[in-house]
Amino acid sequence: MILSVSLWGQEESLSVTERNAQQGFNDTIDRLAPDFVLVSLCIADPTDQSQDYLGMAGHAFLRLQCSTFDLDYCFSYESEKIKGQLWDYITGKLKMGMFAIPTDEYIEDYRVWQRAVHEYRINMPPEAEQRLWEQMDNHMMSEKDMQMNLLKFGCTNTLMRYVDKALLPDTIAYKWPEKFYTQSAMEIAENHFANYPWTLLGFRLTNGNEMRHFTTPKQKVIFPTDLLEVWSQSTINGEPVLTYVGDLVEAEPVLAEKTRFTPTVCGILACVLLAGVIVVVVVRKCRKEQ
Repeated sequence: MILSVSLWGQEESLSVTERNAQQGFNDTIDRLAPDFVLVSLCIADPTDQSQDYLGMAGHAFLRLQCSTFDLDYCFSYESEKIKGQLWDYITGKLKMGMFAIPTDEYIEDYRVWQRAVHEYRINMPPEAEQRLWEQMDNHMMSEKDMQMNLLKFGCTNTLMRYVDKALLPDTIAYKWPEKFYTQSAMEIAENHFANYPWTLLGFRLTNGNEMRHFTTPKQKVIFPTDLLEVWSQSTINGEPVLTYVGDLVEAEPVLAEKTRFTPTVCGILACVLLAGVIVVVVVRKCRKEQ
């Protein structure tokens, strides 16, 4: 790790050289400069299951940069693919972890997929930016081989939790859209998976019971675009949480068409088929009795 955060609060009156000496650095680099570390929230557009099954509701990750030391990494929770391993996912055998990957390398898949990635600067105090980097390094080292849990270690709720922790004693002044008060977590999920009824069914079966306990607005922020919506309306020390930077990958939105063969249609057809079988059995039995 390149950063030391242990002596803040005692050093505000010190020169850069004196502060660095206390932290064990023999240089004149101002590690409390506003641009020493840059933190960005990156949002990848929702896609269809042919590209990324877990990306149908989008993806969120952090980009951390330190130009002084030529560092530029994306920190992201990544998991084994569900496609082709659905039973392993249902039975809890798939793995996931936190990874730090050079930005150009990480976004290459999104370029291939032609899937847009939007970048927003998180306007954090310099001390908080460095605390966050230290925190993400620790998660990367300790969370390499975990059982997949898309709620506990979801790409969205974890980023919110980590940024909130790094900001302390500062806090985000959240301004919550109405839906986080009036809708349940599952109702919000239904809106995100409206064009993927079979995925919604699977999501409901695997996560519905746990999501019933998500009652506060913050617990209901599960999907990347919801985090973007919330942070875009919130502030830190009176300033906007996010500032749009640009797109890491430019692409047109993926337009998903809702399948006509939904679970509801399937259920109706199954009922009709069962009713037909019953009628045939009854008719044959009546004929035999005659």
